[in-house]
Amino acid sequence: MTPTPPNTPSAGLGLALAIGPEDAAAALLLLRQQEPDGSQAATSMLLQLTGSAAQVDVPVICLGHQAGELGAHHGLVSELLAALVKHAPERIAGPSLESGDADATAACAALRAAVLAWVGPTAQLAAGMAPPLRPAGLPSATAVICTWNKVDDVCANLDGLRAQTLPFDDIVVVDNASHDETADRLRADYPEVRLVVMPNSDYGACETFNIGFASARTDLIAILDDDVVLPPHWLERATQRLGEEPATTAVLSTQVVEPGMPESYLQSPAMQSERYMSTFRGCASLARTQAVREVGGYDERLFIYGNERDMTCRLLNKGYRVLQYPGVSAFHNNPFGISMGKRSLYYHARNAFLGMLKYAPLGDLVKMPFLVVTKVLLRSEAKELDGSVSDATGTLGLGRCLRETKGAWWVLVRAGWSVLCNIPYCLRHREPVKSSDFELPVQ
Repeated sequence: MTPTPPNTPSAGLGLALAIGPEDAAAALLLLRQQEPDGSQAATSMLLQLTGSAAQVDVPVICLGHQAGELGAHHGLVSELLAALVKHAPERIAGPSLESGDADATAACAALRAAVLAWVGPTAQLAAGMAPPLRPAGLPSATAVICTWNKVDDVCANLDGLRAQTLPFDDIVVVDNASHDETADRLRADYPEVRLVVMPNSDYGACETFNIGFASARTDLIAILDDDVVLPPHWLERATQRLGEEPATTAVLSTQVVEPGMPESYLQSPAMQSERYMSTFRGCASLARTQAVREVGGYDERLFIYGNERDMTCRLLNKGYRVLQYPGVSAFHNNPFGISMGKRSLYYHARNAFLGMLKYAPLGDLVKMPFLVVTKVLLRSEAKELDGSVSDATGTLGLGRCLRETKGAWWVLVRAGWSVLCNIPYCLRHREPVKSSDFELPVQ
């Protein structure tokens, strides 16, 4: 391929990718150029992704990733894009796909996404860099993303979707009337995206996600926050694992890594084990479209936050289950724990009680205020960091949020008043969950 990005001078350089030292010679031979006197000039550069640097007669950049782990590396597209921008190669070659090696597949998928991000959607991709075909028998999938004024984040997300070893059949982005040129950027650089632009920004995340869910025409829906980046094998691994489950497993909640997340939390038994849950991570989960539609998607009265647990309760009442799957992770570019500020505090506090008024068994509902005080408000920071709080991630850091948010107690009064005003609504929709998977949002 001969990419020529706008306003980028030609460097007269070839760039080859190698998975390890054993691939270096074969990759480099593709890029050596014949000089007029018949000699071969080494005008190439080798970008080696795994292993230690190869001993070859051209410059080598070695990223040093572990063999077998490229598909799990969410930053691979960014690393390749940085190399393309820096060196502006005239020719690019990727590793061979003939062996079926998982690292080579992930590298080529990530390189394809990086080239498209660098040159633009009109890039002509070389052989081996075209989107992979979906294997027969695997269900189709749509990625659903809702965004508001996070153009750089959502573009990084879309680059990650382009780099999937198992391609998405469709991508739907619902833009909540952003004023940072999100819509213009997506139309120009990501023409494959089905873009829905809301008329104004007054819509809540629950409603915009429901619009995305309704737009899906596939068997599965990937529920993604705009500031998430998926590693190349995310959809492939998640689809395969969900396919091993009975049809009653409605949602696969994958592992999420966030800035500031302690290693003790990430490696805790509760986070590293497969188990059925009473909620899911709405920033990176894979769901069966039919099940989501059967329960009506998110409750739009909640507006934002707590909607995953609320929908899970309705799924449990229909006989479905939610599985935590730590076999693949996503990077969520949002600080670990509850978001600080009045808006976050209000909706987290309000919606926790609205959801439980609708779905908690009476005995649990009576105990909930006491448990919120003892297990949430008085919980030590050490307890939060050791992985003891595995499901109610929206409560992590709630004590700090109360201390640092000016007027926090007045926010809680307003949230409590809203709960009282919504009691008739909750009683009309009350259906206590009997499933053993149910838990109160305190742990």
